Amino acid sequence: MKKLYCYVDESGQDAKSEIFVVVAVVTAKDQDIIRKKLIDIEREAKTNKLKWHKTRHDRRLKYLTLVLDRKIASGEVYTAHYKKPIPYFFPIIDLLEKAIKDAISVTYKARIYVDGIDKQKAKQLTNALRASGISLRMVKSRRDESEPIIRLADMWAGCIRSSLLGHEKAKKIVEQAKSQNYLHQIPS
Repeated sequence: MKKLYCYVDESGQDAKSEIFVVVAVVTAKDQDIIRKKLIDIEREAKTNKLKWHKTRHDRRLKYLTLVLDRKIASGEVYTAHYKKPIPYFFPIIDLLEKAIKDAISVTYKARIYVDGIDKQKAKQLTNALRASGISLRMVKSRRDESEPIIRLADMWAGCIRSSLLGHEKAKKIVEQAKSQNYLHQIPS
């Protein structure tokens, strides 16, 4: 049985946002190697373990450019966006179900980590994912402060949302990621 790791973050929960973006990094690769590479990029880009909205514009773009250049998690980043209002769980369930089915065709057990989810919501999300046919242990919370792969998902969520809002540099990076098959856009 294959272990599949999924790291999920989103952008657009705030009341002013009209778009909800979800990103999942779905991988069966060695997590420690990915983390080390991401930490090296964070040092080089000077993002200092910060989220998209807390990082200077030039630093976050440099971070994503380095991630693309070094092909870290290439082909393992899935995203979808949804028009609001929409229940919080629906986009996460939808994206994870489609991404996992796309990512793996053998028997697996998923380990799913969601940025900052509380225990009650994690239990509810676990049950909803099991009901949709996903094989997993419990959904667990991971804070971006302690998990570089969650920060990667956060950076992509922020960039994709910025792109959808018309920011040209963000659009350029997202288009580059799609053209390199780095990023999978899941229809919502």
